[in-house]
Amino acid sequence: MPTLSAADVKYDLENLRQNLLLEETEDTWEKIAKSITALIKIYENGGYEAAPSELVNTLRTSHRRIISAMNSERTRLCLIPLELLSTVATAMGGEFEPLLPMFMPPLLALCGRTNKIVINRARASILTIVENTQLAAILSYFLQNVKDKSASLKLVVADGTLACLNSCNPPDVEKDARALEVEAIIRATAHDANADVRKVGRKIFESYKILLPSRVQK
Repeated sequence: MPTLSAADVKYDLENLRQNLLLEETEDTWEKIAKSITALIKIYENGGYEAAPSELVNTLRTSHRRIISAMNSERTRLCLIPLELLSTVATAMGGEFEPLLPMFMPPLLALCGRTNKIVINRARASILTIVENTQLAAILSYFLQNVKDKSASLKLVVADGTLACLNSCNPPDVEKDARALEVEAIIRATAHDANADVRKVGRKIFESYKILLPSRVQK
């Protein structure tokens, strides 16, 4: 049961909204970090169940600032929005789908950075989103990045695709458009220069054979 009421959520959002919309500077980044942390707490305390539209509207109106914080060169600030997205996806489940176009591309882009801490946290956030939302629509975003120059990004794409096949509702993956996306990812990972990507690609193919045995021959 949520510990917050709709009125609580509205009050808390009013208190953090101003700092959530700040532009990052030396003087403001800690205020931004605290406001995103406060938003995480609202979700953790059942805020989404109490006032879903209020929270989704807040994410929509502040998504540019949240993404800006994700892209910050300050690692301490960058990691907090990743925790937020994991928390939001866990609370929203399949209702997260309208937020995918906003947050999945910048999340994947982070996996091409050189900072291993950021890559690992972004990967963890992506896998949390896949497993908790079970949205086969995420495959489209993986396919768009499967031939990127970054080996770390391609490995996250492969891991994410495997997680999709293992957690999504099979009928969603069996739809022709989704099956074609999986097949394209299998082809790309099978021929990738990186051995780790090829290894996960083989696991994707094994899962694919179980899910879609009628398509394997062609």
